[in-house]
Amino acid sequence: MKKTIILLFVVFLLSSLVAAESLNIEFPSGNEFEAGNPLTFKVTLYDNSGNPIDGQINIIIEDATKRATTKTISSKEITSIELGEKTSSGQGTITATYNEIETIAFFEIGRKEIASFELKENKLIVTNIGNAPYTKTIKITIGNTEGTQEPNLDIGESISYRLIAPEGVYNIKVTDGKTSLIRSEIKLTGTGQAIGAIDDTPSGRTGITGGVSPDQNSDIALISYIQKNKFVYVFIGVIFAAVILIGVERRYKKNS
Repeated sequence: MKKTIILLFVVFLLSSLVAAESLNIEFPSGNEFEAGNPLTFKVTLYDNSGNPIDGQINIIIEDATKRATTKTISSKEITSIELGEKTSSGQGTITATYNEIETIAFFEIGRKEIASFELKENKLIVTNIGNAPYTKTIKITIGNTEGTQEPNLDIGESISYRLIAPEGVYNIKVTDGKTSLIRSEIKLTGTGQAIGAIDDTPSGRTGITGGVSPDQNSDIALISYIQKNKFVYVFIGVIFAAVILIGVERRYKKNS
């Protein structure tokens, strides 16, 4: 009796393995998703007659950077998996396998270009908290003066800007059109009439961003002005070259 039961079980198991012919992956609500939202799909195992059958299916989910998530799910059941806020944008894949059967489906994770703004005393810290490089133009308003900065931040990267203005208390507003930061009565100090934001990172110091031109009392603003006006360098180069040529010509005439 026991041998008969074992034999029947083996036959049933083998028939189940033979019966499984194909796998299919479906996205009930479409294959486009936003970072932070669950990835919802269904994997179905079919027999050789095209009928859905039960089974445990192994899946591997990879985002655009090939970061992988593995899981075992049941055939015919709708599954939702959280991929997290920082899942990279772009094309992802779901690979489903059952014994020797394998199928792949593609999905899209939408681009989420977003940053956080933090003001610590006179420093503005911008951090990329999205799932794609952050390249938005940031408007920085200090009192009545508005300027812009254009950071280029990889996922998770931060940049610091030092806010300067003639010594006083100012209302500050920072916005990229989606995220905004507003602070009032922030004490700032600077030189001359320069108002704006300076890239405070050691590897990328940039000029002042603001609406005020440099004056004779503002060394920082003057440096910024030169940095922003590249033709100044060209003009200086031309004058320098002309001086050299005149000197060479005079020496040539003198030797003649």
